[in-house]
Amino acid sequence: MAVYPERDPKGVELSLTDEVREKQRLPPKQNTLAGYLFRVPWWGLIIIGIGIFVYISIAANEEYSRAFDQLQEGIVITTQVTVFSYLGGLTVGLLLAVARSSYPKPKKGLIPGLFSILHLLAYNVATFFVEVMRGLPILVLLVIAAYIVTPAFKEFMLERFEIEITFRATSVETCIIALSMAYGAFLSEIFRAGIQSIEKGQIEAAKSIGMNNFQVMRFIVLPQAVRRVLPPLGNDFIAMIKDSSLVAYIGVRDLTQVSNVYAGSNFRFVETYLTVAVIYLTLTLIGSLLVRLLENHLKTESR
Repeated sequence: MAVYPERDPKGVELSLTDEVREKQRLPPKQNTLAGYLFRVPWWGLIIIGIGIFVYISIAANEEYSRAFDQLQEGIVITTQVTVFSYLGGLTVGLLLAVARSSYPKPKKGLIPGLFSILHLLAYNVATFFVEVMRGLPILVLLVIAAYIVTPAFKEFMLERFEIEITFRATSVETCIIALSMAYGAFLSEIFRAGIQSIEKGQIEAAKSIGMNNFQVMRFIVLPQAVRRVLPPLGNDFIAMIKDSSLVAYIGVRDLTQVSNVYAGSNFRFVETYLTVAVIYLTLTLIGSLLVRLLENHLKTESR
């Protein structure tokens, strides 16, 4: 039996080899039942199912409900520490990344020479800060900020300028400042990688049309760099939600500290800590969803 070559829609004859290659180029059928089953995010459905079961259990069980009511104060503090610390970390990290994005070089002339000296100073100060912050555990930084730095700063401001700092050393404000400094060092490396990934041709083209260094960084480099480093920034936001529990060590009444006090008072450890686990998981899932929505929004704008 003879095998005749087929024709494509344009009427061109296809050999057997070309026919196989053409079929390989065709998109797979996605509208079948198997296609739908493979596209379903089963992990998300499992998490949603477990969450619904746990929330129903909390609502139906008096002990779980009482534990959840007691933990609501801690949820507010945890959310405040997470959001404000991350915003502070983004600001600190961006400033450090700009200072460390390029290595300082000597320049001729009075004004360029002064700017190169300032750049050298900023580069070394930023590098020293990043290396120290990244080399210390976050818990140690919180303890140093609460029991050493903040009391010394309050005493200095009162004796030197007669300005009284009202917040306590072991307060939410101290934790926000310490976490902002710690995460600023980590985020600076992410921002620096994004800034250095921008092609030099774009920077040279922007300068050739008369843009100065600030305009190049503001309109050319940073918008592209932020889009490129958004996934790792989102990962650090999720990490911030979990690391905020460290503030319980210095007595701040966040979710972890409130749960420790409540469980220690009535010995309901199972109900209390299971409720805490569900709350933290819910916060991280909400944070992941917000990050994905932001990524999709930026992808849509860049098209």
